[in-house]
Amino acid sequence: MNTKKIEIKERHYKICEIVNGPNKDTLFDACKYAYSKTTIAIDFGVAAGYTMPRDHPGCAYVPMDMSDVVIRGIEHEDKSGEHFIIHGICKTTLPRSSDSAKFYKFNAYYDSKTRTGTITFFE
Repeated sequence: MNTKKIEIKERHYKICEIVNGPNKDTLFDACKYAYSKTTIAIDFGVAAGYTMPRDHPGCAYVPMDMSDVVIRGIEHEDKSGEHFIIHGICKTTLPRSSDSAKFYKFNAYYDSKTRTGTITFFE
């Protein structure tokens, strides 16, 4: 019997801000058809950075390039019906990374009413 403890390390990356995401119906449709021949394209507007301080009136976000987004699961975060924990995968280049675009798992806290939230990437 092997008694060695196996340690699994999952690389956790910076949490980014979702500034413009899909509506609730689109999220659930994308999850429902995630692995079907018919897929629903999902676009999260994720901020890779900002052009100037966020409290400045001329501030704009620099969008992170994300593609091939697949929603694998959706959980209700509370009883509001608007806040969700989203699990999925996508192809992206992380901010301040020298790597080219590759696939990452992600978890996101998302408010479908304001279409904002946070997203965390994992390798």
